[in-house]
Amino acid sequence: MTVGKHRRVHKERLRWSFFRRCIPLYIFLLPACCIVILFQYLPMFSNYMAFLDYDFNKGWFGMASPFVGLANFDFVLTSSFWTMAGRTVLYSFTLMLFSFPLSLVLALLINEVRNETFKKVVQTLTYVPHFVSWVTVAGLFYLFLSTDRSGLVNNILELFGKERYSYMQDANYFLPFLVISQTWKEIGWGTIIYLASLAGIDPQMYEAAMVDGASRWKQCWHITLPCLLPTTSVLLIFALGKMFTSNFDQIFNMQNSLIRSKTDTLNIHTYYRGVVYQQYAYAAAVGLFQGLISLLLVLATNYATKKLSDTGVF
Repeated sequence: MTVGKHRRVHKERLRWSFFRRCIPLYIFLLPACCIVILFQYLPMFSNYMAFLDYDFNKGWFGMASPFVGLANFDFVLTSSFWTMAGRTVLYSFTLMLFSFPLSLVLALLINEVRNETFKKVVQTLTYVPHFVSWVTVAGLFYLFLSTDRSGLVNNILELFGKERYSYMQDANYFLPFLVISQTWKEIGWGTIIYLASLAGIDPQMYEAAMVDGASRWKQCWHITLPCLLPTTSVLLIFALGKMFTSNFDQIFNMQNSLIRSKTDTLNIHTYYRGVVYQQYAYAAAVGLFQGLISLLLVLATNYATKKLSDTGVF
């Protein structure tokens, strides 16, 4: 046996041995892979209906529907679509502007706490709201802001001489309520990845900085933040990739019929046109358009972050 062939055989044996040792881990991965394939990849095949005059009753899943090309994409020429698109970007950007840096700041503050018991209590209290459904969160907002005697906010304002007001029926307050609810519900959950990255920083770097006389602020500025840059870049790429979408659960549950016309986003619009009014082709076209814009945003953001910090998703 030649030396080169012997090496190839040895590498194959090592690879197979490594695979056998990792079989339990691959088994644990199977449910997650199945879920991703079932709910993320298989639905992609339904995008074909965006190019059809889709009728569910025509053949197998409506595949015999007549081909109409880009006729379903004429929504991009309407002003109402771009109004909702602008509102979607506004909501997404505003929520990211508050939740993204606040999660980082909270992670840095928790990391500076030296009392382990207090640290664990703060972590638990801040990320437990993530597991509360948006239906419950919206119900709490409607309850606290109610105009009757159960409305805590109006009860407090009435003590200061203010009149009771239906805040949830005023579209001007909708975005601030989105920011408040998003911050309360997700700020603690967003710190988990940052805290994991902070735990991976070499403690010797801080010890060397302390020997050199660096203060806690300088240690944070020159050690902590640069070490968090790769993680922050990746999270920023994902956040900007969702700029042309919105949190459907949050907005759908916080809305009501009185303000819907002024607070509709593309996701809500797609739901009503596709599910409620059964205009499947139109809804598929809007969803496909959103997906393409999100893909371009991810590619552009990834390219920019790799140029600036040499860090990217791919």
